[in-house]
Amino acid sequence: MSLSEELKQELVEKGAAVVGYADLSDIPEENRRGFRYGISILVTVDPGIISGIGNGPTIEYYNEYNRLNILLDNLAQYASDFLEAKGFKAYPLTRKNVIEDENTWRSDLPHKTTATRAGIGWIGKCALLVTKQYGSTVRLTTVLTDACLETGEPINDSQCGSCTVCTEICPGNAVKGINWNTQTDRDTFYNAFVCRKTARERTAKIGIQNSLCGLCIYSCPYTREYLRNTAKA
Repeated sequence: MSLSEELKQELVEKGAAVVGYADLSDIPEENRRGFRYGISILVTVDPGIISGIGNGPTIEYYNEYNRLNILLDNLAQYASDFLEAKGFKAYPLTRKNVIEDENTWRSDLPHKTTATRAGIGWIGKCALLVTKQYGSTVRLTTVLTDACLETGEPINDSQCGSCTVCTEICPGNAVKGINWNTQTDRDTFYNAFVCRKTARERTAKIGIQNSLCGLCIYSCPYTREYLRNTAKA
């Protein structure tokens, strides 16, 4: 079994839904801390909870969000320790290791960037990662490493096509309806500040000081298909 296969198997056994490997050499070296490879780790949000947020965020959604944050940090740390035990260098982008600029709401290396480079999905018009299997019902993290892993084929263009569901349903009009590609700046197609403000207002209605909404996740056609398939299982 290759290193890539072994690590993936270990992470799936510990709760990961998808594990992919990316060659990040086309990203500025300072943004990837000098590491060439990235590991993208995805977990899925409980489909029953996603089905319940059509009218707004819920306490259950908030609790699930926090549960998955902890799981993702644990998975990233495990992957890092696993690789270091085999003689490689690794750096987990856990919550404590990711710095988000509050003036731009950007980080040096978004988790979804690693996921697109690993061929797991693309960036939707709402600036979330979209996958064919799970829609946007995923949360993700990243581990940087010098271990030479079996990388996926990058996805460089949106596969949302003419769909405008998330554009039309966004309560803050933060989604502009423009398809993403790797040459498109986020602010061209999505307003992170309006999204955050609107999400915080919606979450405040259930007594929580956080920025959660989820309507774009809930409404995405790929998400809807995943929820239907889950309901049939």
